[in-house]
Amino acid sequence: MMKELRFALYAIKKNIQSSAELRTSFLTNVVGMAINNTAFIIIWIFFVKSVGVINGWTAIDIIGLMGFGALSYGIVFSTGAGIRKLADYVASGSFDRFMISPKNLLVRVATSSFNASAIGDIVFGVACISIYGVLAQISVAQIFLVVLLVLISIIVFLAVAITAYSASFLFVDANAATSSIFELFMTPTLFHGGAFQGATRFVFTFLIPSLVVGALPVEIVKNMSFGQLAVIAIVAVLWFLFSLKLFSAGVKKYESSNFMTFGN
Repeated sequence: MMKELRFALYAIKKNIQSSAELRTSFLTNVVGMAINNTAFIIIWIFFVKSVGVINGWTAIDIIGLMGFGALSYGIVFSTGAGIRKLADYVASGSFDRFMISPKNLLVRVATSSFNASAIGDIVFGVACISIYGVLAQISVAQIFLVVLLVLISIIVFLAVAITAYSASFLFVDANAATSSIFELFMTPTLFHGGAFQGATRFVFTFLIPSLVVGALPVEIVKNMSFGQLAVIAIVAVLWFLFSLKLFSAGVKKYESSNFMTFGN
């Protein structure tokens, strides 16, 4: 485990250094993504101001929601951007080069690419959570709860990404299929928890854990609900274990395309 972690950190460091060599492009991607994300907050704040509070959700809660979601997205798809390229790797046959590596296969694939624009999501996410904490006047106990919930959100986001893109092993040209599967999870993360009640809340908590990434963490911080915390922690663990099993099953189905693409 420690060897894989050290390798992952080394690969991430090298990816960042390589991307940062083109400083102007790197900063443009980071700033551009942060500005793009700000538009979502503006839209939701104006929506809340127009229609009023919906099932207890205020404009401040929207800022927290965007913070959790953006931070999870940014960390997973900056350090592990290779997951999103899995369909291309499988279709082109370049997945072969990962299989002959002595390193952990999933870690090797995930760290094979770096997305500079996702750093903008991290910056945006940290800023939103900080602003949320100030505006909501959260306590020290809630600050520790936020840190724990960020970790849970990241685990769930990573698990769903692995699950969605593991579908690459099932289709000849899987780009459209994997993107659609992932968007089915991603889109509801942009909507506040007040929009999901009853059956839809159950579906988007357990079957498609979109609410676990942002909406439920905000509600847990607001209400200091340790019962909900325990539930989403269990969901995170189960989804992560499921994603690893699915990835392993997909690898067993993989057949080399014999394109001899052992380069980058």
